[in-house]
Amino acid sequence: MNHYHDKFDYNFVFEDKYIYVKKNDQKYQITSPYLKVLKAKHEFKNKNYLIVQLDQDLDVDEKVEHFIKKIRYMDEYSKAILVNNSKNWYGKKWDIYTLDSMTRYPIDEQKGIFYMKIIIDKEDKDLNQRIQTLEKIVENSNEVYISLETYFKGLRWSREVFTEEWYLCDFKILEEEKDEIEELLENIIFKKDKENVILQEVKNIEKNSIFKENENIEESKKVKENEEKEELKEKEVEEKEEKEEVEEVEVEEVEVEEVEEKEEKEEVEEREEVEEREESEKIKEEVEEREESEKIKTVEKKSKKDKKNKKDKMDSDQSVSSFSSKKIKKIFTLHGKIIK
Repeated sequence: MNHYHDKFDYNFVFEDKYIYVKKNDQKYQITSPYLKVLKAKHEFKNKNYLIVQLDQDLDVDEKVEHFIKKIRYMDEYSKAILVNNSKNWYGKKWDIYTLDSMTRYPIDEQKGIFYMKIIIDKEDKDLNQRIQTLEKIVENSNEVYISLETYFKGLRWSREVFTEEWYLCDFKILEEEKDEIEELLENIIFKKDKENVILQEVKNIEKNSIFKENENIEESKKVKENEEKEELKEKEVEEKEEKEEVEEVEVEEVEVEEVEEKEEKEEVEEREEVEEREESEKIKEEVEEREESEKIKTVEKKSKKDKKNKKDKMDSDQSVSSFSSKKIKKIFTLHGKIIK
């Protein structure tokens, strides 16, 4: 593990498949350095998440690394507790390697960017109002940095998977400290050679609070009541999620059937359309062939007619010529002359 073991005195309490982490009524709470906000509010399965990038450029590697170590330590310690208690709590004996594949770590990576998802409590109205303000700031700015306070509530068991649940307590937007750290930001982004000086000055500005003490009994009672309410809500949400999952599968099956029917119908329509087009082409060709044949016949008929007319005319001319010759001959014969 690591050196955090020596001073860690929080208890892991198993209640209805959920493992709570607390000391009396105190929560395991840590504060982050300034981190880049990737998404102020991400909704997924009835939960809202704040997503921050574990950017090691702003506060220099040491502070981000220290924050990640605390998260990693809790991950390792939780698995060690589960190895020792899994048989009593869940009726199965798991080793550390099995638990590695069964546990959702809060830090993830995509395309070379490491990020962490922190749950936003929907019941905390003040915190949700501030998150709405943060959303607007993020929409209008490419880079927004916050320092956040988060606590480890415990491990939620659902569908053969443990989820490490970190909840948001509070956060501070870097813009709120603009007068004090504007020059530091500029140096951090554009002057890497001043990292050591920047780290020291950021330490003086940042409020580090790893453990918070509850100072009165009434506050503790309220916390406990809220936890009981939250547990009840968790159960209701899990039941609802299971129901939605079943409904989603049924809807997907129906959609697949509809898509297949639609594709089959489109194929039939396409074949019919092709057949109609081919039939139309065939009819068109037949019509063109008939028209061509009729045209040829008409030309031949006209040619024959022209030949006949020409022949008739020639015969007529010859008859006229013969008749005229005979008539002239007769006339000359009457006058006692014959002209040959």
